[in-house]
Amino acid sequence: MPSILYSTTCYISNDFYRLRIYVDDGNNYSDLVSPKNIKLATDSLDFTATSIPIDHIKPSFTRLNFELLNEKKPNNNIPTTIPLKYLLNVQQTTSLPKNSYRNFSTSLPTPSLETSSRMISLTSSPILEQSEERSRIMLTPNSSQAMFKRRQFSFRRFLSSFSNTDSDVVLLYKTLIKIKYIDVSNSFQWNIKSLELEMDSEDIANELYINLNSCLSTLEQRPHRLLAFVNPLSGKGRARYVYDKKVLPVFQEANIFVDTIYTERANHAQEYIVNEMLDDYDGLICVGGDGMFAELCHGLLLRTARDEQINIDDPHVNIIRPNLRIGIIPAGSTDAVVFGTTGLNDPITSALQIIVGESLLIDITTVHNENGFVRFMATMLAYGFFGDIIHQSDNWRCLGPLRYDLAGFCQFLRHTSYHTELTITLSSHDSVEICHPQTITSINNGSKTSIVSSDCQKLINSSNSTLTEMNSMNKSFDTIGKLPTSNLGFCRQNCETCAEEKQTNRNKDQLPSQIKREGRYTTINCLNMPCRCAKSKYGMSPFVHLGDGTFDLILVKRSWRTSFLRFLWQVANDSRSIEDLPNVERYRVREVLIRPINKGQRKKAGNWACDGELISGNEIQIRVHRQALNLFASGIKLKEKQQHIDSKSETTNWFPCLRNTKKKISQESNS
Repeated sequence: MPSILYSTTCYISNDFYRLRIYVDDGNNYSDLVSPKNIKLATDSLDFTATSIPIDHIKPSFTRLNFELLNEKKPNNNIPTTIPLKYLLNVQQTTSLPKNSYRNFSTSLPTPSLETSSRMISLTSSPILEQSEERSRIMLTPNSSQAMFKRRQFSFRRFLSSFSNTDSDVVLLYKTLIKIKYIDVSNSFQWNIKSLELEMDSEDIANELYINLNSCLSTLEQRPHRLLAFVNPLSGKGRARYVYDKKVLPVFQEANIFVDTIYTERANHAQEYIVNEMLDDYDGLICVGGDGMFAELCHGLLLRTARDEQINIDDPHVNIIRPNLRIGIIPAGSTDAVVFGTTGLNDPITSALQIIVGESLLIDITTVHNENGFVRFMATMLAYGFFGDIIHQSDNWRCLGPLRYDLAGFCQFLRHTSYHTELTITLSSHDSVEICHPQTITSINNGSKTSIVSSDCQKLINSSNSTLTEMNSMNKSFDTIGKLPTSNLGFCRQNCETCAEEKQTNRNKDQLPSQIKREGRYTTINCLNMPCRCAKSKYGMSPFVHLGDGTFDLILVKRSWRTSFLRFLWQVANDSRSIEDLPNVERYRVREVLIRPINKGQRKKAGNWACDGELISGNEIQIRVHRQALNLFASGIKLKEKQQHIDSKSETTNWFPCLRNTKKKISQESNS
């Protein structure tokens, strides 16, 4: 049974409530602030000690419970339970009744100035003197007459007002406890709501005020001091307005001190983080788009690598997770990182998750070329089509965000493909064994596939067929094409896949499963996040996990323009079954080496882009580091129906002339 720490009564919106602060039995009924029937003791004498011992408070299981004592229907606007972690702040005030003396103002003669000043004298009340520092009320003789006219008439209160007793004067005022809390009934968008609790006396209000603040002091996961970097030019110049007018007041209400730096040039934030002292801060905040987040990510990881004396130029070295967390206030054009970690690019929601102290561990990949370290990747690395768009759009910066649409249209008309060789190290999740060491090579549509496997190695396979049952090269190619569709489940809050402990294979004789792909590709994309944004409902890779130590590799082979247009259409609308397209392959990998092949001097290689920035290199190696960065984010909370999709469901065929040939090939090969 729940353990009650404190209990009292109060009025909320003229309804009589019993307020309890209790610690549940660890069943974790719900983290949502919504009405619930929680069985607590209903004894009228369950009032506990006036002060709650700090040792009895368990922040993760402490809650506030409001029980309606009137015989009325419960008010849906008043929550039954508020978890302590979602309590924002507590204030104690005194105020006048809203409808006081409203009906008697016309029939009662106006008292003299001396009488009215005696009625509302504040200096004669020692109780009101104690609350004067919290809420100072300035009264003049003229304002006292106006208040007297608005009050509802009461003979008892009117006659007692002529006496000098302090207790009668207090009857003219209400002692309030104002509670602000975070409403998370909408799992995507969080809001701030408030409750006004009218207490019976000043002493009870003081007890409740002290006890609630004692409970708030036990929330150690909350930050107390933050360093914010604001890009004034981000999001068409709206980043500064979003921070100053929306986000900063919320931090002030939560009593969080924020030091703000408005960046003046590119890499300003990265240089500051690398060179300056950050010991006084509990976290870093970036206000802007994905580029601003990349600066903080690079600065924090490079600083940690320097402090730990890690050779970042070694592609096989493991990076160390920094101690500080990064919070993201979305104010950019795409905000792919926020969409992937919270599900919505709402500045208030992101600010509230920072205040609560939510924590989300995400994977970070390192990008190396033949010369050494290039940069970290948090969202997406592209070679070919999307890299060419970034390269072309840099020449049209004067057009603003419109340059991306124009560059994409031009690259679609060009329809360029690039001869490329890839060495792919596959993930070991949801795999199938190969019990004989072998090398399998198949050629299909101009692309060559080689599987290099050792004894009892494992390859990803979403279907029930195994590689040992392959009787021809066509069957082997069809099985390889299905490798990426292993576990079709969205990465969500408290994801079981990301929570699994890292499995390390200590057997030196067992090498990682690798395949080699060679052919002409229109675009090659490595995705560490789904890359959802306003122009892509699910992102290019909806089922990539944020912290499982893998990333998705999407290969789009050379095809007709209509086939590539279908790929782009599904990326924008519904990419959950994008691997079913005949020109698309998707792999769940841990490492990949991309090597462009130029057989002629006239043929130019494609452009590389990492997190929206151009990079260079004759070959690029991408390697994932599991849960290398900690964010102020909660993850995406999905409903039960949204957690998994039916593998038999098909995406709407927007182009009836283009049939799914991959399924036909598999049916023919099985027959």
